[in-house]
Amino acid sequence: MNEKTIAIIPLRDESSSLHETLHEAARWIEVATAQGANLAVLPETVNLLHRKNASEPLEEFAMEDWWRESQVLRETAARCGIALVLPLLVRDHKSLANRFYVLSGSGTLLGFYQKRVPAPGEQASGVEAGNSGPISWEGLRLGGAICFDLYYPRAVFDPQIEEAADLFVIPSLTPAGAVLDAYAVTYGVPFVLAYSPWSRILDRDGTELAAGGYRSETLRFGFGSPVTLATINFDAVTLFADFNQEKMRDVQRHYGEKVRIRFNQSNCLFTLESRSADLSVQEIMRQFGLVSRRDYFAKNAPTTSVARTHKEEPSKNRIEPE
Repeated sequence: MNEKTIAIIPLRDESSSLHETLHEAARWIEVATAQGANLAVLPETVNLLHRKNASEPLEEFAMEDWWRESQVLRETAARCGIALVLPLLVRDHKSLANRFYVLSGSGTLLGFYQKRVPAPGEQASGVEAGNSGPISWEGLRLGGAICFDLYYPRAVFDPQIEEAADLFVIPSLTPAGAVLDAYAVTYGVPFVLAYSPWSRILDRDGTELAAGGYRSETLRFGFGSPVTLATINFDAVTLFADFNQEKMRDVQRHYGEKVRIRFNQSNCLFTLESRSADLSVQEIMRQFGLVSRRDYFAKNAPTTSVARTHKEEPSKNRIEPE
């Protein structure tokens, strides 16, 4: 078992200044920590939340020295001992970059993810594309995406899965919708969307573990906390029903309360997780010869040569021009 509690912290877009935004975020980080969160994720480009006029150039809001300018927020997170995903528009030498920085619970910089696919407006403003890989955090590989990246999974998610990403955190200004559910199922890892109107945390089989944000009437009227939390077990795997399903009862009988198995009927998925400190999911899979969903479909995928041959063959139903 390897559980982490992740908090999403929505922020109001009514801030009058960066100072106000950072102090608001700091207050909610303290709340998230008090509720047991190990990692807090903020929404996209928090230093743009006080930008009221879309015609104002992005470069006027970019941070020249993000480490110094975000000091109050960084120091609050470090004092609380919570890791932080901090999304910012920054200037890197002569170019602009839409990034999120990952800080450990002690405040150490672990790395950053730079937006792979800047939106058209960002491209016009000179925001440079990045090509970042997963970031190591407490034994996990933290994958990333930012907003518009969501719509280009092959360019954004596939390479990071190849580098063994254990989850994806996504600061965003778009709600993502049904594609997020599909990605969780397809890639078999949890997805964390930090979108202030309605944030979501999805487990690896697409199950929604938590959701909330300023779309809520209660929050808009000034009541309650916007912090959205979920505890995720990262010692878990999804198994496609075919081949694996005949072994599930034996797994339950053998391990008893040391395992938990959930069946997702609509997606033909079993989620298997270890509930014991002395038992890993990989050990269970070796013992019973189980195959993860991802490996199952990779093994049975059509070969490139077959797909190409099929594509290049003229259709027998096609009427060729004379």
